[in-house]
Amino acid sequence: MKKLAAQPLYKQVIREVMTAVEAGEWQDDESLPSEVELGVRFGVSQGTVRKALDCLVVEGVLYRRQGVGTFVAGMNDFLARGHFLPLAGADGVAPKIELLGCVRIHAGEQLADILGLRRGAALWQVRRLLRVSGVVIGLEEMLLPEAGFPNLDIRRIRELKGNLRELCWRDFGVRLRDGEVRYRAVAAGQSEARLLMVDLNEPLLQLVRLARDFEGKPQVWSVAWLKTEALAFEPAPFA
Repeated sequence: MKKLAAQPLYKQVIREVMTAVEAGEWQDDESLPSEVELGVRFGVSQGTVRKALDCLVVEGVLYRRQGVGTFVAGMNDFLARGHFLPLAGADGVAPKIELLGCVRIHAGEQLADILGLRRGAALWQVRRLLRVSGVVIGLEEMLLPEAGFPNLDIRRIRELKGNLRELCWRDFGVRLRDGEVRYRAVAAGQSEARLLMVDLNEPLLQLVRLARDFEGKPQVWSVAWLKTEALAFEPAPFA
């Protein structure tokens, strides 16, 4: 590794590991070499390697299995990997995904500000339903800039089961970081009530996320509405 005096060594190791992951040297769920081996490869101490890997674990690029090693995190779909479970006992059930559509819309002032775009910029709006045992349990709306993801193909989205995170990486080379999830109780609007088959103003659990790339640029804004009167939503941790 060519060392740059102006940049801390652990950040240079982060860059090298990211380059290797993006080049496909290590595939999803494949273990990395040991910290000692990586230290030899990059010409740094084991402690520097560990600090770099710790940062990439926090960012969601890698995950650890205690006593086993450090692995490349896959293109995990946050909602699809979660579980819906009864409020008392019993195991959770992963939802089935039903893609509703992908249309072009224009960013209003709030969305433009969130995604760092000019007002009126073209966006892709991707909507999908979540079902448990055939019953609609949730609705998710994902918005991403057309300029960054031109010619988005609904057939390709359907092929990847609506997993935009995987599509962004596989088709456009944009790897997304796990964004913070914010939860709040909201009243169902007309669109949510119709698609979720609930009464207008019925209480719903709303999940809001902003996914950024590894340069820190906002890429995908997601809002989900979940019915939780009978089933609770439990996010899935990394493996």
